[in-house]
Amino acid sequence: MAIDVFTDEWCAAWEEKLKESKDFPVYNKGWEGDVGCIIQPDPEKGLNDEKYLYLDLYDGTVNGIRMVDKEKAESAKFVMIGPYVRWKQVAKTELDAIKAMMQGKLKLKGNLPYMVKYLKGTQEVIRCLTLVDSKFPDD
Repeated sequence: MAIDVFTDEWCAAWEEKLKESKDFPVYNKGWEGDVGCIIQPDPEKGLNDEKYLYLDLYDGTVNGIRMVDKEKAESAKFVMIGPYVRWKQVAKTELDAIKAMMQGKLKLKGNLPYMVKYLKGTQEVIRCLTLVDSKFPDD
């Protein structure tokens, strides 16, 4: 059964998939830094309010993925900001997150070359997200 995106249940399902991954610990060995995600609203698509995600990742382990307030998301070492439509494209593997940042489709506050160094790890985080049966507001 599909889970509504940007909910605690959805975050927990994503976290579980990431913890089950055999590749995530390998690709993210040495990673230091939490990640905040800011999803800008798109009322025409059914997302009326800004949403905030927080990924607590460190040295190949996932310590939590959860919905947070704006202050917590913005306090992360890496903050990714973008419109709802771009996040949906990333979640459906229609858009690569790193390319989206390089092309300005998603904005990054933080060190992009550092993220690129962990490209396979970033891709694994997204791959695990795609394993969650997600229901988007405009589906």
